[in-house]
Amino acid sequence: MQIAPESWPPSQARWIVRMLGPMDVAAPTGDRPKFRSRSVSGLLAYLCLHAGRNVSRFVLEETFWPDSESDKQSQNLRRAVADLRDALEPLESRGTAIQTQRDVVSASDTLITTDVRHFVELSNRAIPLEDEGLLAEAVAMYSGPLLAGVSDEWIYPHRLDFEERYAQCVDLLCRIRIEGGAAKDAVRLARAAVLAAPSREDVHIALIRGYRAAGLESEALRQYEDLERMMDETWGEPPSPLAKMALEGAATAPIAPISRIDRALIPPDSEAAGGALSVTSRFYIRRVADLDAERAIERGESVVLVQGPRQVGKSSLLARLLSYARERGVSTVLNDFQAIGQSQLADEERLYRTLAFSVASQLRQPLDLQAAWNPWLGPNMNLDSILGGLLEKAEEPVCWAMDEADGLFGRPYANDFFGLLRSWHNRRALDPAGPWSKLTLVLSYAAQAHVFITDVNQSPFNVGVRLALQDFSRAEVEDLAGRYGLSGAEVVDAAHSVAEGHPFLTRRALAYLSQGGKASDLAATCALEDGPFGDHLRWLQGSLISDDEVLGQVRNLLMGQPIADQRARYRLLASGVISVAPGGGFRFRVPAYEPFLRAALG
Repeated sequence: MQIAPESWPPSQARWIVRMLGPMDVAAPTGDRPKFRSRSVSGLLAYLCLHAGRNVSRFVLEETFWPDSESDKQSQNLRRAVADLRDALEPLESRGTAIQTQRDVVSASDTLITTDVRHFVELSNRAIPLEDEGLLAEAVAMYSGPLLAGVSDEWIYPHRLDFEERYAQCVDLLCRIRIEGGAAKDAVRLARAAVLAAPSREDVHIALIRGYRAAGLESEALRQYEDLERMMDETWGEPPSPLAKMALEGAATAPIAPISRIDRALIPPDSEAAGGALSVTSRFYIRRVADLDAERAIERGESVVLVQGPRQVGKSSLLARLLSYARERGVSTVLNDFQAIGQSQLADEERLYRTLAFSVASQLRQPLDLQAAWNPWLGPNMNLDSILGGLLEKAEEPVCWAMDEADGLFGRPYANDFFGLLRSWHNRRALDPAGPWSKLTLVLSYAAQAHVFITDVNQSPFNVGVRLALQDFSRAEVEDLAGRYGLSGAEVVDAAHSVAEGHPFLTRRALAYLSQGGKASDLAATCALEDGPFGDHLRWLQGSLISDDEVLGQVRNLLMGQPIADQRARYRLLASGVISVAPGGGFRFRVPAYEPFLRAALG
């Protein structure tokens, strides 16, 4: 069943801002405003990407005028905001499209509509449902990279996010077209995607699949060779095993007919797509760890450790913990190492400089990084000095949360970095009146830290408060079911039996049941690639295929053999593929994993 897309642009919009491709601003009448400078149009783009939300003046000043003095920054921002209002607002309605308060600026999300917002809404609905009509509209909206032709540094993380979302839509739509016998249409879509996002492997794989399905074997081989060159020149790596499978025709073999279940039974709310739940989400279940985390903030603990496998709710807990801290007058800083680019993570000094700038920005303290960074000192001592100075100036306690901290495990500088964090904890005891007593570190991670950081004196992972997040209990599944408007032992048992308390998949199961799905159908389809867990299972298959060592241990488990390799075992535990069995040993974390992997891996 396809869902009719909402009309775009909405009739109440005063301005239509297109940012997928070159930026274009127009009124419904076709009139186009003129901007005094590139900084003014860039400011509009930044505000539109955060439409409806307040953006700190300090963040805007540091983003657009980083080399200016503080007073000059403020003057530039005031001038740019006035220029935007001159361009977008009539005199009688000043302050309606571009809104300002004492410390923040925002763009109206009703008077200004953007293609990126509609693209996100479409893809949020289309991807979980795999709805062909919505996917096609989302793909058609992507006219090129975000703000094409503009090379400002702040754009790149957003550009990559939209490119990845576009690639997901292309991949799903191509699969649907191939399954429906329209392989040539899939080829057309994938060709356009390779031109729009040439450095993404997944769109190349989609095109290889399309050529194979269309019987164009030589074209598939030629595309694989193009992919090999791109991967070598761009990433210095060979194509993934998935690309080889696509070339050999294996990648399309496990795909089942789309009509097996009604995809409309998965609701189109944005939260169904996974990731951290919003702080106000009605689907968030408080657990014992929430209370322990709040008490740790109240006590001003030096280190709070949030540990658990993938998709157990670490980032959601982190968001609530930071909100709780802010409500109690604690300044907060958040760095997600999964969101930091690989080029920054690969270079120790670049990462440390990024963190120093980020902390200063989020604490709204001025920082002349060029002057503060001493090239004669190592990155550790520079970051230590800069953070110490920021804490000296801070009037309130500071909570610095690092999400996905295990993204640094195994890197050459990991011991130095985590040793520095440990030294901050030690200095609280050595100098109780010093600035370090203001700092609480919150580290979220999945992998077992002791496997990668063996020196206990260099590790922050054996001090402070440890919060181990577990999958939902049956009582917590029952609580969550009520929030979907469901009740009864049969419903709770059905959701709990197929997901074993896995938070994300439990929500998927309850969403399916809340839309009229039957418990018997849920049990019958949960291990199928086109079932309610389909996108999650495809991620599982792709992540395992890309790692021969881990894949071998999974095959052992499927054959009833123990997982002998310790590092592979810890990685499987961290990624949430396996869990500790009640009687000892290991089992698949979710019952659906075993039958799915038996079919997918042969």
